[in-house]
Amino acid sequence: MAASNITVNSIGPTPVETDLIKSVPKDKMDRLLKRQSIHRFGTFNDVSNVIDFFIKQESNFVTGQNIYLGGV
Repeated sequence: MAASNITVNSIGPTPVETDLIKSVPKDKMDRLLKRQSIHRFGTFNDVSNVIDFFIKQESNFVTGQNIYLGGV
């Protein structure tokens, strides 16, 4: 896609406290968070900061990357 000036990147978000994960047992979420370098839930702001980076014109030389939040 780069030949067409299209970059392809992705985000591997850490768990974000939403209704989607409310049914996941607390002990399971705690184990997951402990596996990360940063032991906390992510926020929408954490994710949007990475999106902002990817969509900036200054990032047009970045392609084929996945950024994992939380240090997974």
